[in-house]
Amino acid sequence: MNKKLWAVMLAAAVIIKSVVPVSFMDNEMVTAATKKPSTGTATAQPEDISTDGRTTAGGYTYRVSGKEAVITGYNGTAVDLTIPTKIIYQKTVATSPSSPTRASGTKPSTSKPATTKPTTTKPSTTKPSSTKPSSTKPSATTPTTASTASSPSPSAIRSMASVKAVRATKPNTASAPTVTVEYQVTSIDNEAFNGQLSIKSVTMAGGIDSNGKSFGIQKIGDKAFFACHDLEKLTIAASTTSIGSHAFTDCVALNSISVADGNPKYKVIEGSLYSYSTGSGTGHYTLEQYLLASTEKTYKMPDLITETLTGIGEGAFWGSVNLETVTLPPTVKTIGEGAFEECRKLTTVEFPEGLTSIGAEAFKGAVALSEITLPPNVTAINSRTFQGCESLKTVNMPDKLSAINSYAFQGCKSMEEFVVPQGVTVIGDQAFAQCESLREITIPTRTTSIGNGAFRGTTVTLMCHSGSQAAIYAANNGLSVERTYTVSFYSNALYSTLISSQDVVEGRDAVPPEVAEREGYRMRWSGEYTSVKQDIRVYTVWDKLYDVKFVDVFNGKTETVQVVKDEFPVPPSWEMDGYTLSWDQDLSVGVDRNFTVHAVWQNNTTGEILDPDAVRPQKKGTSLKKGNNQYKVTSANIKNPTVKFTGLSKAEVKKADIPAAITVKGVKYKVTEIASGAAKDNKNITKLIVNKNVTKIGSNAFYGCTKLKNIRLKSKSITKIGGKAFKSVSPKAVCYTYYSRQSRYKSMLKKAGIKKPNMKRL
Repeated sequence: MNKKLWAVMLAAAVIIKSVVPVSFMDNEMVTAATKKPSTGTATAQPEDISTDGRTTAGGYTYRVSGKEAVITGYNGTAVDLTIPTKIIYQKTVATSPSSPTRASGTKPSTSKPATTKPTTTKPSTTKPSSTKPSSTKPSATTPTTASTASSPSPSAIRSMASVKAVRATKPNTASAPTVTVEYQVTSIDNEAFNGQLSIKSVTMAGGIDSNGKSFGIQKIGDKAFFACHDLEKLTIAASTTSIGSHAFTDCVALNSISVADGNPKYKVIEGSLYSYSTGSGTGHYTLEQYLLASTEKTYKMPDLITETLTGIGEGAFWGSVNLETVTLPPTVKTIGEGAFEECRKLTTVEFPEGLTSIGAEAFKGAVALSEITLPPNVTAINSRTFQGCESLKTVNMPDKLSAINSYAFQGCKSMEEFVVPQGVTVIGDQAFAQCESLREITIPTRTTSIGNGAFRGTTVTLMCHSGSQAAIYAANNGLSVERTYTVSFYSNALYSTLISSQDVVEGRDAVPPEVAEREGYRMRWSGEYTSVKQDIRVYTVWDKLYDVKFVDVFNGKTETVQVVKDEFPVPPSWEMDGYTLSWDQDLSVGVDRNFTVHAVWQNNTTGEILDPDAVRPQKKGTSLKKGNNQYKVTSANIKNPTVKFTGLSKAEVKKADIPAAITVKGVKYKVTEIASGAAKDNKNITKLIVNKNVTKIGSNAFYGCTKLKNIRLKSKSITKIGGKAFKSVSPKAVCYTYYSRQSRYKSMLKKAGIKKPNMKRL
């Protein structure tokens, strides 16, 4: 073959080979660069460039798998980070005529050239001409272009005619190509940014690009941004579907979280980050991250999700700066590991009844927490759950608790005494170590395992049953012991069904369990369980109950008491002024049925029995009406109810007659007073009659009654007539009264507005 043509073909083969995939680190494939992504749109893909295959120009370190990259760390200096969704790697690939088509890691082909037979002559060792390649043909050990690439067509050879020949013994670096590959960044690795203190904001992109393809951050690893103490603002991509545990834990400056529209799993509700997952019937939420820099002291779950919030995520509140009180809705089932760790101002947590699990270290270091009451379905105190809760003094544990694990209450310096629930079988290593104030702990016989150093650093006395594992542990570890006895509560006299049991310190009282009520019966225990000095068994006894109903018709009172069969009812202690109470049935006979008893009231003065059908006076201040007159009750005393006249229903009448008494709904009231302003400015009244029981006429009572000229005061008991009570009545007014009262009433009427009272005898 013509030497010039051979050189052209060889050079063409080098160029063709340079643009196909070549092997890269860890057998990953690097391809030629694609077009740059569009920018400035909602689907823009932030990119970064790498020249060494491990670190980007922006300072991110990464590893690759296939066409995907994972951010593994950061050594840059930027404060506001935008996580790239693409990393473009560029590398210069040198080629040599001695191996023009060999890719890194690829064995050379040993096939013969298709058109030229190689000779057995070895290649010349002389330096080739600077203008022409060696005329020696390739040896059998040197691959030819035909062995690694298809033979160029005549037209291809013609198009390459201008390409210069490559030296056979030395690479031509001047014409070496640069290969480029794009990696899609899909994940942030575990602890990638852990402890980065200078970062203030992080923005992650992802979603669907302009070509309809998905891109961006899908996964954020465990502790990815743990303890980024200066991180204030966080933006999570629409593409993110997995956030690892403690991903943003201890980011104490965090005051803003947002999630891009379209994210199928995460959303922000009232500032905090929640994840959503579907379940049977309806989906449920988990609180993933609280705004740790929030100034709020109280956190209550948003109304939007109080029916669907089922979990508190790992580290969700860890290190909250100001949080003092947390109220969890009844739907919450789990509290994750470290959820409230280092919440140093947290004093109160209201646990929901449905809670079943509290993670390890959940309240570790909550130094202000002083009291906890765990709901009934929590079965274990996990490792370090309340470690370092220095103010924790009162702990109410559920009966179903079976384990108190290692370091659970270590360093709870304020705890003075503790009662281990009956079901606990395990107390872990150093569970109560360094509880400096702990003086007494009651351990049941069911506790068969107590870990190393469980009470290290304390002067505690173990209250335990003789021969129990706790007693043995105390003896082996030089701890003080006080004897306890077991009190067992059964549901029947056969002692076949145990309700509960408890170990009670000698001389103290047992606390009986709650037992569901039975309608129509009262439960009692068969024996005593106070001042315990031996093991005791008691069982439930159910006594039949009867209802005795006490009724006071007159006062409108009813009270029902339940009485055990053959016992005597205790009546209510009702009282009424001037009367003595008795009952219409004998209460000294043992009860054997349901029955009703009525009150009997006897007047202390007259001895008269109050009619059972008598009606009680209306309450003081009640308005009444009788005829055309209006009244108000001034006394509801059963012996002497009274009212005062307050006005006329129809003002156009000519006579105002104030009677001595009125009867309304069976009750007789004395009329003892005329209210102030009762008939003021009435222009129709010409005659007024005041009957015998009136003792007071209020001020302005008949002021301005200009036609009033006949005033008949039949009461001999009037002690006061208020100012201006009769001012501006008719100047011809005549006042009629008894002779014995004329002088007194004349003086009173003069002060009440009649300048010269005209007094006449009744």
